[in-house]
Formats: sequence, structure tokens, C-alpha cells
Amino acid sequence: MVAVAMAASLAGCSTDPSAGAEDVAETTLTWYTDDDAQEVEPVIQAFTEQTGIKVVLLATEFVAQRLQSEKASDVATADVISFAGAPSVLRLEEAGLLAPLPASVSDALPEQDPVFVSASGNWFSNQASSWGVFYNTELVDATHAPTDFKSFLDPYWSGKFSIPVSTNDSSIEGYFQIAREPSLGKEFLTALGANKPVISGSSGQGVNDVIVGNQWAGITNDNAVWQQIAKGAPLAFAYPPEGTTFSQKYNGMVTDAAHPQAAEEFLNFLITKDAATLLSMGTGKLSTFPGIPATPEGRPTIEDGVFFPLPDAQELVDAQADMAPFLKREFNE
Repeated sequence: MVAVAMAASLAGCSTDPSAGAEDVAETTLTWYTDDDAQEVEPVIQAFTEQTGIKVVLLATEFVAQRLQSEKASDVATADVISFAGAPSVLRLEEAGLLAPLPASVSDALPEQDPVFVSASGNWFSNQASSWGVFYNTELVDATHAPTDFKSFLDPYWSGKFSIPVSTNDSSIEGYFQIAREPSLGKEFLTALGANKPVISGSSGQGVNDVIVGNQWAGITNDNAVWQQIAKGAPLAFAYPPEGTTFSQKYNGMVTDAAHPQAAEEFLNFLITKDAATLLSMGTGKLSTFPGIPATPEGRPTIEDGVFFPLPDAQELVDAQADMAPFLKREFNE
């Protein structure tokens, strides 16, 4: 789990989302994101340098749920929110907590796959992540290198591989996509659990365990591995050629935002090539905007991917009550 991180050390950032709101007016805004504070620091710095607007940052997991709770309690909250998980965007829209995107933003959005564009007009996507297989190149020889999810059904991997299981929307979303894929299905997840995977509470934990040799390989989010590869970690990563999971980042303005003009400027900045490049480098996620290079060099871009069909958000919401206990049972968690 990622602890709540108020980015007090970031240039141009305060530590209290409600402090001095009336005094600073439109020279500040509050941004909630489920990305790590250090990963988005360059974006905040570039925006503040360009506009003079300071950003108060809350970087933590479950920001959509936090926004709902705060709005229900009528307390000071975000102006802009960025988060993953289709169920979360559905809940926020149903609660009326996402305002229509300003025309200056919607009109300037780069042309991209329609899946990244909101039918409601309340959000846009700018980043995506998917799952794949990875291994420690110092521990695994080429004859056993995993190439797809089914590779880990081989008895060779019994007890030697890591998989993430979390209660967040992105984790459930990934396993639900696998469960409904005809070539895999719940039967595959049951068989995977029977081969004694080591459960990690997050992708980062699983990747670190493989780096140090506690496990030899695993299934995880691509960005968690590529970031470590860029740092020189002895890892290799592969996207299953028959297709893989897919989760996108949603960005929107909060209804009744305290600083709507500053929020509009920030959203306009997020759709620029400069911001997209900084986010790709910082978070390790793939940009959904065409022409943005993937990090590190040589990594496939979003256009190169083969993805499972993205399920309807309501399907995901309905499936959560069943998927969470199913995963705990089949993975012996």
C-alpha cells in the first residue's frame, strides 16, 4: 500500500489542501492522484514554472474513494483528480462528483483510440498500464523464460513466482479481464493458484522480491518492471502475444472545484506533449497520446500492444463482490 504522501518537498507545493484557499484564490489548486509523489514532481514543477500556479498535492492510493468521503462530509477537497480503475470513475460520475471537461480541454485533446475518450465528457485518459510476465535474468535461463501467463502453470515454477493481489480497482480489473478471456478464464486462475504463487500486496513489492531473488519471476504491472529495468535491474519483461490486461488513468475536474480556472489550466497542461513525456518518464506508464515515446528506450508503445477487450465499468462493479473472495480462495491467501 502506498501511504498518504503530502508533497511538502515539491517545488511550489503546500502541505495543507485547505490552507489559505481564500487568500491564494486562483494562484493555487489541489490535485489528488494515485501516482507516487516523486513520480509526478517534474510535472508539477514544469506547470508551476510555466503558469505561476502552485499545486497542493495529495498522492495516495484510493483517491477516488477519498474524494467521495470528503464530499459526503462537506470538507475541502480536490480541484483535479487523476486515478485508475473503471469502477471508480463510474462511482464518481454516478455521485455527480466529476464536472464536464472545460471546452478548452476537450477541444484540444490529442486524437487517440476512442477507448481513451469519455462518452460522458467528464474525463480523459493520458496514461495506461497492462500486465505481463517478467523474470530475473541472473536466475532464470532462456529455456525457462516465461512468455505468457500460462508459462507459470509449468511445475518448474511451483512456489517460485510472484503475483499481485490487492483490493484496489486496478487489481480486480486485471483479474476480471483474465477471468472473462476465453483462452484463460477462471479455470486458468484456479490452475495458477494450484501452482503455489507467492502473493505480493503490490506490484512494487513483487518486483523487488524478484530482483533480490526471493522469487524468480512473476506477473505484474508493466510500469513497475520497466522502471527497474531503466535503473539497471537484472530483469526481462514480456507482453503475452495473445493479449493482456489493460487499465487506464482517468483525469477530471471535481464538481464545484474551489479553483476552477486554475484546474482548467492544469488539465490543459496535462494534455500537452511536454506533460505527457514527463509523466511517461516519471511513472513508467505508457502514454495514451500518440507520438509519446515509451520509457526506457526500446520499450513498446501503446500502439504496439494487444489488449483484452475493456469490460464495461458496471460489469466490473458487479463483479467485485465475487472476484475478491474468489481470488483469496484460489490463491490460498
